[in-house]
Amino acid sequence: MRLFFIVIFLFFCSVTGSAQAWKSLSHEFSFGVGASNFLGDLGGARGIGTHGIKDLKFQMTRPTLSGGYKLMLNPYFFLKSTVIWSLLSGDDAITKNEVRNNRNLSFRSNLGEIASYIEYYPNADKIYSRYKINGIRRNKAFSLTPYFYTGIGVAFFNPKTKLNGDWVALQPLGTEGQGLAGRPDKYRRYTLTFPIGAGVKYQIDKQLAVSFELSLRYTLSDYIDDVSTSYYLPSEIAANYGETAAILSDRSIDPNLNGVIQYSDGRNNYLQRGNPRYNDAYMFGLFSIHYRFIKGQVFIPKF
Repeated sequence: MRLFFIVIFLFFCSVTGSAQAWKSLSHEFSFGVGASNFLGDLGGARGIGTHGIKDLKFQMTRPTLSGGYKLMLNPYFFLKSTVIWSLLSGDDAITKNEVRNNRNLSFRSNLGEIASYIEYYPNADKIYSRYKINGIRRNKAFSLTPYFYTGIGVAFFNPKTKLNGDWVALQPLGTEGQGLAGRPDKYRRYTLTFPIGAGVKYQIDKQLAVSFELSLRYTLSDYIDDVSTSYYLPSEIAANYGETAAILSDRSIDPNLNGVIQYSDGRNNYLQRGNPRYNDAYMFGLFSIHYRFIKGQVFIPKF
């Protein structure tokens, strides 16, 4: 047991000592471009809609921009913050599931995300030459470095769909009867997100680097696409929110497969519109360029 604590102590002493030489390299900014893909109720593969990779459809890939700042704690760990704009989209027209295809719903939403992460380099971000002395060969570390991260953030969204050539915001319309008898209040247009990701970084020189990463964002909302639970009576929606809301609540191609079934004895069968078991998720693939500010002496001679 004593040996174990001695090893741990020496490891942290080593990391702390290395960090002293990296204080002049600790501030880094990045800018990225890439793509997003939505994982939720609309579109997707066969079966019910989930937030799993199986529901990824390349037809729904949309653009993404990101900006970030990173602070080095030591060569292994970084604190990172990003601001991301993206476009998310989903469409039942692309799924081969009969019921979901007949549901005939679609959406798009601008998405803004602010997030913070812990980023980990298992091989350490050792990307600089050890020597800077004329006539002495530099011992340059390997420049291609993998990394992993996880964190927490907040995303803002506003699902819309197209009706008669115009994009209509869906949240105010209560398309699943939100705010009416027996239904929950209208959902908020923001949610917590939980990013996990992995990437690889290539150092061009002592200040510039490029990277590529893939990430998945789990959320606490099932309404990024405005679809979550069951249908509601279009007549009640129309009476409270207007005819446009009633039209957009049920756009089924065959009304016998979706919607609300009304029986002669007055009972109603509210068929499933979405799947509340799974919250929505989305993915990013980003190419980024990084610029590291250098302060003071960068290269420490070692003999």
